[in-house]
Amino acid sequence: MDWLPVALGEPISRTQIRALLFGGAVYVNRHRNKDGMSPVFSGATVEVYYDAEKLNHGPARIQNIRFDTNRIVFEDEWLLIVDKPAGIPTQPTIDPFRTNLYDLIKRFLSERDGVPEGKKEAYVGLHHRLDRDTSGLVLFTKREDANKGVSDLFLSHRIQKTYQCMVWRAPQAKVYQPGDRFKVENFLGKVNAKNENTRFGEVRAGGDYALTQFRVIEAFRDMYWLEAQPQTGRTHQIRVHCTEVNLPILGDPMYFPENLAPFIAAPRLLLHAYQLEFNHPMTDQPVSVTANLPEEFMQVLGTLRS
Repeated sequence: MDWLPVALGEPISRTQIRALLFGGAVYVNRHRNKDGMSPVFSGATVEVYYDAEKLNHGPARIQNIRFDTNRIVFEDEWLLIVDKPAGIPTQPTIDPFRTNLYDLIKRFLSERDGVPEGKKEAYVGLHHRLDRDTSGLVLFTKREDANKGVSDLFLSHRIQKTYQCMVWRAPQAKVYQPGDRFKVENFLGKVNAKNENTRFGEVRAGGDYALTQFRVIEAFRDMYWLEAQPQTGRTHQIRVHCTEVNLPILGDPMYFPENLAPFIAAPRLLLHAYQLEFNHPMTDQPVSVTANLPEEFMQVLGTLRS
């Protein structure tokens, strides 16, 4: 990419070029190139989406973002549960300039409670995550002595996670009534090429067992408001299971079929981690917390009901 400094009219370092690649800002013949290793032949079109402010002042910009304390739904000396907004990753990504919930909370706790002696920042343990575009509850540990208990809860499936989602009923899907229950049970694995955004689906061999229990909360014309309780924790599990029974989640950019056009547009993936229920790993007391449906979800519900 020796041509890039000339096109920009300013120098650019190899580190910055790698950041552009890993951040998905480089396209070859309209296909994203994240590794910089693919051969480029004569006549190829190379496009770079360059944001000088993001590339050169990313750390300073991130430092100005603060965690919204109104999103804390439960906290004690061991645990912190927060309501994650859609559009922000749970954990750090390969893009060092992308804001993520984990780093925001570490900085917030460091500033609020101070940094323990001999440490550079407050301790935060991450035991599960939500997809970037999924909103709702995420549990963190604040002390290392809580890690084993929380890890055991997840490994033994003694944390009940309840999600809510809005789905489109494709013509071939089964018709349900409010209160109806059904389940999707299969084995999930990767189903696409390595260089694409990783998609998951049912596989006949080599997959991981997955089970999701569903309940219909409300039924609309060609749409359902569903409750989903995953009994396993596979990547994209609820999104894939909904699609496989012809009930794709509204606003899902990866699994919503391209040949379907719902009569109502969703501003983003309408999947929300609504409730967590478990016995506290340190006190054995029951904990049950919920996160209200976000505004985008309520707007779609309001439109359907009207």
